[in-house]
Amino acid sequence: MAASAMIIRLAQDHAAALQTLRREALTLHPSAFSADPDLEEKLTLDDWRKRIESAAWFGGLVDGELMAMAALTVEPSKKLRHTGHLASMYVRQNYRGTGLADKLIERILEHAADHFEQVMLTVEAGNSRAIGLYERHGFRPIGGIPRSILVDGKYFDEVMMLLALPRKS
Repeated sequence: MAASAMIIRLAQDHAAALQTLRREALTLHPSAFSADPDLEEKLTLDDWRKRIESAAWFGGLVDGELMAMAALTVEPSKKLRHTGHLASMYVRQNYRGTGLADKLIERILEHAADHFEQVMLTVEAGNSRAIGLYERHGFRPIGGIPRSILVDGKYFDEVMMLLALPRKS
């Protein structure tokens, strides 16, 4: 990873950069995200500030510019609060393979260990590179969702993955 790269928890003042990176991710990799780009396009900066406050968003900054993102969310139900959901993971093309994604996952899992018993995610079944990334960090496939995402008339399956976190003493 580049010496000037760092992983931070995003704050409201990162809303514009996060909005830009998210639009890029949805545009370049529509089958990797369940979000509807048409709906996301309508979100304002205030909407993004609220999103940042409602979840734990992390970013990979290189020379002060946001090059990677991921969110850790939780369902509001007390029955489900023991499970964090890793979502919106994206690293810009020119920073893939640099270790930035690994550092981002490590930071998210550090945060998750203080709040959850397990972390769950879904990943497009054909994205072997992302699946390998998650497996390196201990996630294991627990099932699949056939025809989960529909993009331009083509269906994409998703793999559900889970990581049980060590219990805090």
